[in-house]
Amino acid sequence: MFWKRFFSGAVILALTLVFGLIGGPFLAIALAILSSMAYIEYTKASKVRQEGHRFNAIEAIGLITIILYYIMLLFYEFVFWLFPENIHDWLFSSIGFFNNYTILILLIFMVGVIGILCSYIFAYPKFHINQVAGGIFGLIYTSFMMSFIYYTRELENGIFLIWIIFITSWVSDTSAYFVGSAIGKHKMTPNLSPKKSWEGAIGGILGSGIASTLFGLIYVKVLKYNLGLLPIFFVIGCIGAFIAMCGDLVASAVKRNNNVKDYGNVIPGHGGILDRFDSVLFTAPMVYFLIVLFMQ
Repeated sequence: MFWKRFFSGAVILALTLVFGLIGGPFLAIALAILSSMAYIEYTKASKVRQEGHRFNAIEAIGLITIILYYIMLLFYEFVFWLFPENIHDWLFSSIGFFNNYTILILLIFMVGVIGILCSYIFAYPKFHINQVAGGIFGLIYTSFMMSFIYYTRELENGIFLIWIIFITSWVSDTSAYFVGSAIGKHKMTPNLSPKKSWEGAIGGILGSGIASTLFGLIYVKVLKYNLGLLPIFFVIGCIGAFIAMCGDLVASAVKRNNNVKDYGNVIPGHGGILDRFDSVLFTAPMVYFLIVLFMQ
């Protein structure tokens, strides 16, 4: 089991490095595939699809929404090459708080939500309201939050900044495990995850903060920025680590509520996409907003 988990982790790390470095449409396509797989895992685990039942309308509408959403991200990549200048001007002209491109993205999600709700009323009483709520939540959880990996990569210097997402989520998990195993005594969430301790949580937060600061040191040296950015890296690392733990616990809570051990078995030794990326889903949007607010 150890070696299976180790080799699977190595493959995940290698693919993350490849797509993170390439970025652009390749990263968007990879995230679209991950989001779609994660959505199906979530709908099965949360009983949006009842056990023994076939793929249903809620899942179909959710997947269509996810695909359209990522098509819009790909459209952003190619719009300047494929369309005349007046299309660019219209697409990115501001209307109130948003530009037209943002409005189209919001429209895709809104139509998806309304579509799921319509499947509830027109197929009544086939679906329970819990299935409807799960289908809608799954859209936000597995696709919108995942897409902030892409948004971070598209920022100025995003080829560097994207790695803060994975440092805060994966380093914090490793640090929390070792510190918790060594000195953990006070249980963090005894009814949900008995092995997690407050000592481990503090170790994970500090470990992530230190790792992010070391990464920040490389960042400022390579790009010749001021060392005054380092405290920001530390704060982002610490906040990201805490959010990562919350993401891990949310995924555990969903599994416990539905008596599920793993979300899937697509990754040997790890389980499903959500079992491996549960913390990343939470850290990606948080890290993105912190970077935009304090570093861009």
